[in-house]
Amino acid sequence: MHIVGFDPGGENAFGWAVLSGTGHDLSLVASGTCTGAPAALSAARAATSIAPIAFGTDAPLFWVQAGDRKADETVRKMVCAAGGKSGTVSHVNSLRGACLVQGVLVTRLAAELCPSAMITEAHPKALLAASLAARDFASRIVRPVSTKHERDAALAAYTAFALATQTDGWHDLAATEQSPFFPGGTRVAYWFPKSRT
Repeated sequence: MHIVGFDPGGENAFGWAVLSGTGHDLSLVASGTCTGAPAALSAARAATSIAPIAFGTDAPLFWVQAGDRKADETVRKMVCAAGGKSGTVSHVNSLRGACLVQGVLVTRLAAELCPSAMITEAHPKALLAASLAARDFASRIVRPVSTKHERDAALAAYTAFALATQTDGWHDLAATEQSPFFPGGTRVAYWFPKSRT
């Protein structure tokens, strides 16, 4: 099984990663950085001949009509309980354009390319604060990746793997929102651990 993760950013700062395997055997197939959603998706697809079963993107993939997203409030509380800072989980209105726009674009392109693939929003930095298993995974892939953008893309793919396998102890935070808006044109999940481990 192959899973792809993205960490949208600006010029030469758009991370992508492809993971393969099952359970604890999950490994990094390839990763890199580039500029823009089309280049990231193209590079990830070139790294594997197998169609991905899931995609994860480190960017807000759904919005709410007013106020803060319940998902962000939940994750922010978990990060703070782990000793992190509330600013780790920013309000959607305070994020950089590259993260917002490129995240939606790469998700839309991925959904068009692989319509049967599952898609989830991911938050690698918050995941590292909340999940021992994610920290263990990140420590295993630190040497093969050369940038934090690639690491965060790999963690986004790790989140997509949790969605694809319906990992115990995780849930869909997007399901907690009332009338979310999906700017990419397709419904996505926000798979995240239910509690800090």
